[in-house]
Amino acid sequence: MVGMGTSTRPALLPFLRHDDIASCRADFEHYRREGFPVYSLKRDRRRQELLDLLIADHAGIIDNQGRIKQTMHGLALAWHYQPLAWTVRCGNRQTPIELFKNDLLLLKAIERRTKLGNPFSDCGLRKILRTFSSTQSVSNFRPTAAAAIYHRLLPEEGGVTWDMSAGFGGRLLGALACDRVERYVGTDPSTYAMDGLREMAAELDPMAQSLGRRALEVELHQVGSEDFVPERNSLDLCFTSPPYFGWEHYSDAASQSHTKFPTQHEWLRGFIGATLRNCARGLKRNGVLAINIASVAAYPNLAKVFVRFAEDHGWRLIETLRLQMSKMVGLKHLGKSAFKSEPIFVFKKK
Repeated sequence: MVGMGTSTRPALLPFLRHDDIASCRADFEHYRREGFPVYSLKRDRRRQELLDLLIADHAGIIDNQGRIKQTMHGLALAWHYQPLAWTVRCGNRQTPIELFKNDLLLLKAIERRTKLGNPFSDCGLRKILRTFSSTQSVSNFRPTAAAAIYHRLLPEEGGVTWDMSAGFGGRLLGALACDRVERYVGTDPSTYAMDGLREMAAELDPMAQSLGRRALEVELHQVGSEDFVPERNSLDLCFTSPPYFGWEHYSDAASQSHTKFPTQHEWLRGFIGATLRNCARGLKRNGVLAINIASVAAYPNLAKVFVRFAEDHGWRLIETLRLQMSKMVGLKHLGKSAFKSEPIFVFKKK
C-alpha cells in the first residue's frame, strides 16, 4: 500500500447506526495506518491470475454484432505493475489518491460504502474511490478484450502487433494470452508506465511459458508513437487506445502528446497524423489498424473527427467493434443496451 494521509480526524456523519460508526472508524484508522490500497499481488496470486487469463475463452467474447463482452480476467494483474496509475488525472476530476489524502472525503467514501451493506475490503474501497463524486480514475484496456482482438485481426499463423500507446499493460497481457501474437512492440513516453511494462514482461513471459504458453517476443520503446518509425512491412496489426487528447493527464513531461500538441488541431495533426503515417509505413499490404478512441468532455466530437481524419489520410474503415464498458441501470424499459460502450475502429490502407 502507498502511505498517504493527514493527521486530522473529522467527525463521522450522524446518519449511521452505532455499530456502523464503529466499523467506519476502524476502517478509516486502518487505511490511515496502511495507506492507499494499491493492487499488490503475491507471486502465487500473480501466477493464478495469469493462468486464469491464459485459459479464458477470449476468442469467444466478440459476438456476431461485433460487441466485445465484458470479462475481467487479468485486470488486477495488470494494475499490480502500475501503482502510480492512481495519481493520473482525468480532465478536471480529482484523482483517487487526492480523495484518499483528504480525511473528510475518505471518511465520506467509507460511509457510503458501508451504507451499501457490502463487506468492506481493499477492493471495495478502490471501487468507491473510483466512483465517488467529482473523482475519476484512469482505465486499463481489458486483457481478454485485447486477446480477442488479436485473435480476430491477426493472421491465423501468427504475426506482429504494434501497441502505439502501451499505457498500463492491458494489451501486453492480452498478447501474452493470445497465441496468434508472435511479437509485441510497445511504445509509450511515460517513464513509470514503461517501468511497469518492462517489469511485467520480464516476470510474466517466463511464467506464461511455464504454464504452457509459447515464448512471446516483447520489444518496448520509451518514445511517443509520433516519433517511433517502424521498419517497412514489418507489422501485421497496429492496435491501441491512444490518449483522448488531454483527458488523461499522465504528467507534464514534454514528451506527453497533450504537452507537445496543446490544441485540438495541433494534437490531431501532430500526434494522430504522425502516428497514422508511422502505422502506414510499418503495416504489411494486408495489415490492419485498430483504434479504440471515444469522445470526451475535452474533445466532444473526437471519435467522429478521428474517423474522418483517418479516411482523409489514406485509411478505409472496414468495421467498428463495440467495447462494452460499465453497466448502466434503468434503461431496460427503453430497449437500450445495459452497457456503455466505446468504439474500436478497424481500418485497412486504401
